[in-house]
Amino acid sequence: MLVDVINNTIPKAPAISDITEVKDWFTALIIAGTIIFAGIVIQRVIIVYIQRFSKKTHWKGGIVVVSSLRGMIILISILFGVYYGMLKAPIDENTILLEHKFHKVFFIFIITFVIARVLTGLLKAYSYRESTSKGSLSLFKSIINIIVYLLGLLVMLESFGISITPMLTALGVGGLAVALALQDTLSNLFAGIQITLTRTIKPGDYIHLTNGEEGTVSDISWRSTTLITQSDNMTVIPNSKLATTIITNYSLPKRNLSISVPVGISYDSDLEKVEKITLEIGETLMKENGIETLPVFRYKEFGTSSINFTLSMDVNEFSQQYVLRHEFIKRLYKRFKAEGIEIPYPATSVYIKKEN
Repeated sequence: MLVDVINNTIPKAPAISDITEVKDWFTALIIAGTIIFAGIVIQRVIIVYIQRFSKKTHWKGGIVVVSSLRGMIILISILFGVYYGMLKAPIDENTILLEHKFHKVFFIFIITFVIARVLTGLLKAYSYRESTSKGSLSLFKSIINIIVYLLGLLVMLESFGISITPMLTALGVGGLAVALALQDTLSNLFAGIQITLTRTIKPGDYIHLTNGEEGTVSDISWRSTTLITQSDNMTVIPNSKLATTIITNYSLPKRNLSISVPVGISYDSDLEKVEKITLEIGETLMKENGIETLPVFRYKEFGTSSINFTLSMDVNEFSQQYVLRHEFIKRLYKRFKAEGIEIPYPATSVYIKKEN
């Protein structure tokens, strides 16, 4: 009786199997933590190197790659850390096999997501005339995302041992039927691809069509191209129509262009004074609008009621000409009126010779 009481009060030593299990879990945590820490360090090193390289070489894709990789390398290291840690943990084989399958799926998805982000980001970086352009290339973004994610899905299915050959055959037959049923839609699709690949039109370009439509290209989608007009309205043009019409692109080969403002003055005016005042107003106005070039003044002709001249000014883009022309006419008229320089009314004088 006394012996049983003593045995019950003495603490029992932990079993060897329990100690081994704790050690295995501790080892698994160390392996997982080491791999995750290594992923954090590797991501930091890669991002810093890419940032320095892109800053040194002025590579547009540097920002895209950095934003696409940020957080993804750490996420991949977490996956690998958990996977290799569980291999050392005291877990049954079925759980490890299930975890291995999920690890494959998540890893393929992350790689697919990163590739899609990098490709669409590079497309945006290299497809705009200017970095301030607000347009988008939804056509190619959609195509890239569909292709990349479809390939990622096929790789996932292949990793699970599912044969993708019957699926590809079914897609081929179904694609032929869809192509016959959607001829107009496909014509717009391929016209949009042709317009984008030839680089004749990009988001941010100001274009004019032969039918009178004009505006800034806002988006090139799989079906149509969207223009924003001067009145801030939206014009939607099917890509097939756009590919077969004559287009004037005011953003090519360069965005800036020259405009001329015709003016007529009285025959009694001081021509040197007129030229000086006009150049002074034009130069001031161009500086206010961030234009570095100088205006050009040229007398043109002796008109029926005035001496005509033109002032040529550069503008940074097509739409800027309207504001510049508006302000120039207002300021020139006010200054001429203050200086006593007459801008005659359009008139024709008829002299009748009297005969005796």
